[in-house]
Amino acid sequence: MSTSNGLAEIIQYFKNDSGFERLMSGMFDLYNRYGRCFSAVRLSRPTIDEEKALSKFFNRDYYDQVLIRIGLAEFERQVHKVFKHEVSLATILETYFGRTITSYSEPVSDTNRYKDAFTRTIRDNVLPKYEETPAAAWLVEMLAHMRRTYRQWADQYPHEPDNVLTMVSDVCEAINALPQAGQLIRLSDFAAQYLDDSRALDFHSPMGPLFLRALAHRFQLAVPTVLEDSIRLYLQAGLLSDGVLSQVTVRGIKAEDEACILYDQLGEAHVLTLENICRLNSASAYGEKVFVIENPHVFSALCERLSGQNCTLICASGGLNPALERLLELCVESGATIYYAGNIDYKGLTLADKIYLRFGKQFIPWRYGKADYEMLFSGSDYLLPDDRKDLAMHNEDLAALLSLLRKKGKSASSLPLVGLLAEDIRAMLGME
Repeated sequence: MSTSNGLAEIIQYFKNDSGFERLMSGMFDLYNRYGRCFSAVRLSRPTIDEEKALSKFFNRDYYDQVLIRIGLAEFERQVHKVFKHEVSLATILETYFGRTITSYSEPVSDTNRYKDAFTRTIRDNVLPKYEETPAAAWLVEMLAHMRRTYRQWADQYPHEPDNVLTMVSDVCEAINALPQAGQLIRLSDFAAQYLDDSRALDFHSPMGPLFLRALAHRFQLAVPTVLEDSIRLYLQAGLLSDGVLSQVTVRGIKAEDEACILYDQLGEAHVLTLENICRLNSASAYGEKVFVIENPHVFSALCERLSGQNCTLICASGGLNPALERLLELCVESGATIYYAGNIDYKGLTLADKIYLRFGKQFIPWRYGKADYEMLFSGSDYLLPDDRKDLAMHNEDLAALLSLLRKKGKSASSLPLVGLLAEDIRAMLGME
């Protein structure tokens, strides 16, 4: 088979089947971006034509899938196997579309040369400027992991060298200006003061991911991948994330704060943001017992049943977010014990185990055992999803409850326990 005849046969095969159109377009875009067989096309919600075409071409079942992933290198190998012709994917794509791949016309070696230029620039120009500062250790770490952890910025450098270098320098300035231990400043005020842009260091800003990597290295922590972990890392650095991204609903918190005192006197529940809590020097609980309620409906019902009676209730419907964690830390520091009551399901158990891991012996499962589940099980209509097979508990009592939960296959709401929970609180606090 001649080269021209072989290529013509390949192109005709793919052009005659509409099921390949989206795949070919996606591969052209990726090849144009990277200049080689790299990455994969992801076909979300594939059509029947696409399922048929791909199943036949790859001799593999691609039917009834929400997402089909086809690697460029995998596709090229299959072309060689099916057509017995060693034509490159670049040639196939250029002939199929009648266009030349131009966005990345330089060879891969030249691309690497530009990346190496970025490394040399950091090493020779940026590092010496910050050599005697806290940022130097992070720059050294960046140089050591340029092609993996920092690949995103190395890839961006050939296209926007000035912008990337400015981001690196700005992050160095921010790391060197972090507040002293015990100090706290709003993230937006900090960014405005040192970078002239109040939003420059936000989680979702272009510089945000780079700043988080630098912070994680500074405090020897894992790089956060979710917003709440980012808020925790900011907080450790003395930076307070803006807004009510982290908050908790409470009733009966004793603290030297006008709002807390007022709501406590009124016996009403109120919301504390992370910023509110960070301003507190201390916080304590009635009878040195904090009752953490996962279910907001149970929390509301308990507030009604215990109206006029002094007790400390915290609603943890959002999970162990930074605000809840910080408030519990203050309460435990004052000598309080945490009693946890939640729905008997995967979410409730996960939250319980997180609190246990954080506070250890100060954590007590409350109406949250085998007997309670057996009592609730008969009236439960909630089937458990079958997607948490890897879930494991560190607390022995919680592990036993998880085993029973999986055996029964049904979750149970803690709402029917409201009466018993209210009685327990009255008994533990000596209420009449």
